[in-house]
Amino acid sequence: MKYFLKARDIILYPVQTWEKIISEHDFKFLALYPVMLSIVQAVSIFIGYWLVGLRIGTVGYFRMSFINAFYSAVAAYILGLIGIIAGGFLILVIANYFSAECDIYNAMKLAVYSSSAPLLSGIFHIIPGVRILMILGLYGIYVLYIGLPKIIKTTHEKEQPLLFSSVISSVILMIIVNFLINQYIFGIVYSDILTY
Repeated sequence: MKYFLKARDIILYPVQTWEKIISEHDFKFLALYPVMLSIVQAVSIFIGYWLVGLRIGTVGYFRMSFINAFYSAVAAYILGLIGIIAGGFLILVIANYFSAECDIYNAMKLAVYSSSAPLLSGIFHIIPGVRILMILGLYGIYVLYIGLPKIIKTTHEKEQPLLFSSVISSVILMIIVNFLINQYIFGIVYSDILTY
């Protein structure tokens, strides 16, 4: 429950929550945070694709088989976690490029906590008509924007380029991860529809 309370705080009160996060040094919590939040998205994908179904153009609603829905949920879960870890390393590389004070722990803090909104917006996979609301996950970019100057220390003239580079690279990484997730999930859907 504490993971979801932290997610609530970072989404609703990002400025105040980042101030508290600066002094946190709980590696176990940081490691388990995305693992626990990713479960919401994975379970939502499983339920939404297996029990509720997907709206596929003129075909109507299509429900995946149990195995394919489970595979889709696991693929989204694993690729999402890989994306968060890659985001942390990407932030570290960019921070080092700009000679900023940043270690891997702080870079992971930024990647992990800014992924709260995208992970929790995965709950919209359950209801076909509101899946467009997953766009609310883009709020994670704002959370990253707020947290970056607080967590990573750099000179004033390098602050804006560091911020811009980190946000743009995170957006590109998010697009790539979502593309991979959609390839694995919707590849299965369309192969099932063709044999339907």
